[in-house]
Amino acid sequence: MTNLKKCKKCGKMSDLRISWSKLRSHIECKQKGHLQRSGKGATLENQRVFFPGTVTDRVVRDWLADDPYNNPGLMPHMVESVIAREQKNIEEEGKQLRWKDANDRDTILRECQKAVTVIEPSLNNLVLPYDYDVDFSFKAPMQVQHPAGHMETVVLNGFMDIIVRRPNNQWAVYDVKHTKDNDYWKKTRGQLSFYDLAVDIMFEAETFEVGLLQPLCSESERMFHLDEQDRTILLSHVMQMADDIWNENFEPDAPISACYFCNVKHACSRFTPVNGRGRISLT
Repeated sequence: MTNLKKCKKCGKMSDLRISWSKLRSHIECKQKGHLQRSGKGATLENQRVFFPGTVTDRVVRDWLADDPYNNPGLMPHMVESVIAREQKNIEEEGKQLRWKDANDRDTILRECQKAVTVIEPSLNNLVLPYDYDVDFSFKAPMQVQHPAGHMETVVLNGFMDIIVRRPNNQWAVYDVKHTKDNDYWKKTRGQLSFYDLAVDIMFEAETFEVGLLQPLCSESERMFHLDEQDRTILLSHVMQMADDIWNENFEPDAPISACYFCNVKHACSRFTPVNGRGRISLT
């Protein structure tokens, strides 16, 4: 956690900042979330798995932020330069990008060009006719009851790929996903609920629509109209995370099967050596 201050009443840190990625990790496993927030993630993680999505997202963002009305069809031609730029950024940050094979970069180039070609009609229909912003940075403060009995501020923060305001204060949020998995939306609906809650806090208006723009799937637009049950579930997760952090409840609670590919397994108490032997072995 960053930018925290001590609560005057209980002396502990307050003003928790919770992003969707931090909330998701905490839901998956309390200790995983804690260790990732503490910077214990593997530093040499290969960025290849995220790279196509980053490229597609950046091309869409750059196109929308520049002059989309006068540049129809330009996005596929932007992909090559964005790949080069993002590859350079990874290198400058000291991270790793390892291609699968000699043709991998060209494969990503073609996939991203296809993705941004397919997504343009959706942008023309859902975004361009209205007021919008891209890569929208937000901080949405809300009040949550502290275990000591008083109210504390929890700040939802992050970035929205695309936020749209239609007439009559109608808001929509769209997230760009570079995936071929037609069921991927099941893993990301919570993210859309997180954005919906942030919009409600900031603008005092619930979203009328949230959705995924997933151009490589059979259904290139996956839209949702969230209800009170969605909002109640998301809010309960936020409140539970805040409560766990304040109570320092960081016990590992994910099933063992989820530990195989965890990027903080090396620091997890489940695997901390005891008398020269690990607590749990997955091999």
